[in-house]
Amino acid sequence: MRKNFYLGLALSLVLILLGANLVMAQEVDLSFMHFQTGESQDADDVAFHMMFEQFKEENPEVDLDTELLDIDSYYMKIKTLAAANELPDIFPIRSSMINTFLDNGLIIDWSQELGEDGWGEGFIDGAFTDFRQDGGIYGIPWSMGATSLIYYNQEIFNEVGIEEFPREWGDFITAIEKLKEAGYTPIALGNKGKWVANSCILSALADRYTGTEWFHNILEREGAAFTDPEFVAALGALEELAAVGAFNPDMNSIDANQQKSLYYNKDAAMFIEGHWAINSIMEQAPEDIIENTMIDIIPAVPEGKGEQRATSSGSGMGYQINPELEGAEREAAVKFVKTVTGEEYSTHLIERNGTPVFKTSDYDESKISRLKNDYMGIANNVKFTPVYDLHLQPSLIEVMNTGMQELLIQVTSPEELAERIQNEYESLE
Repeated sequence: MRKNFYLGLALSLVLILLGANLVMAQEVDLSFMHFQTGESQDADDVAFHMMFEQFKEENPEVDLDTELLDIDSYYMKIKTLAAANELPDIFPIRSSMINTFLDNGLIIDWSQELGEDGWGEGFIDGAFTDFRQDGGIYGIPWSMGATSLIYYNQEIFNEVGIEEFPREWGDFITAIEKLKEAGYTPIALGNKGKWVANSCILSALADRYTGTEWFHNILEREGAAFTDPEFVAALGALEELAAVGAFNPDMNSIDANQQKSLYYNKDAAMFIEGHWAINSIMEQAPEDIIENTMIDIIPAVPEGKGEQRATSSGSGMGYQINPELEGAEREAAVKFVKTVTGEEYSTHLIERNGTPVFKTSDYDESKISRLKNDYMGIANNVKFTPVYDLHLQPSLIEVMNTGMQELLIQVTSPEELAERIQNEYESLE
């Protein structure tokens, strides 16, 4: 009798263990939509694909049905899918999308997951600033850094008699005029996707005029308006750049990759983009371009209310998962996000001149480029200010971005555009 009892107990334990193994090994199907192309040499993209492949190798039971789009098409489609409540299981979002997605129950608060296993403690201070809302955290970022940097060719500057990068706006305009007279496009601009002019130019330029407190008052609806003289002056400065011929005529017809090509070919003396462009330069530019490329920020403006040695910065984009995921599917989705944002990912990122948000110290310093070190010297000595399209509502950004395309070809005025932006802002109250 006792023998049968123990035999039955042993069989029960075996069945329990087999059941547990079956649960652990059960196949999981997840849909994943993103924009990090394998052809890009940007640090974020390279590090992502390394960890993406590692995740697939280490988790063969997880089938990732992946859809890859270019970044502009991605954001159009993710909004369409959200409206139809047909979001993929894993997807990145801009911080400016949080309000809409949260109001419709389409994203999760990561606070609980970040509190488990010390995961959240691995991120640097300020990593979640762009994703905090109503006491929750609604995105897991994968990189963070300045979005407005001027990359310029020192050899070309020397050729036309510009001895050092201008520190004042008037000197900057003079430098642009010299470059244009010498036959160069002063600043390559690829604003087809509309975001470059906003994320990489206006956010930093406007803060020079308005000060950061003005923007916080806009966000909190505490009396500031887009028709305030200081913001109109910022739009006026952007218009001035267009009026003096700073940009290539086809600026609204080419994208950010094409703007860099103009620079690499020495057709343009400068381009304005974020920290992510460092890796593109190191991987794609001819050697003489790499050697002669220097980095600075937008010069000080006259009578500005903001910090003049400042530049816009943020994480801005972060991963989300579908709130409908449960059990093994949710666990696998969280594991995937940890894989493509954590310490190993960050080591790959920093060794490719990226700027991670997860703490990492075990990396090969010999792989860090001179340009990356130059950037760190700037980042350690400037104030970081908000990026407009990471905080303002999407419909407001669309009005602003479309209007800036018109401003750049001088078919609208700063005053008219400010009024349009303000009208949209008021309609959202």
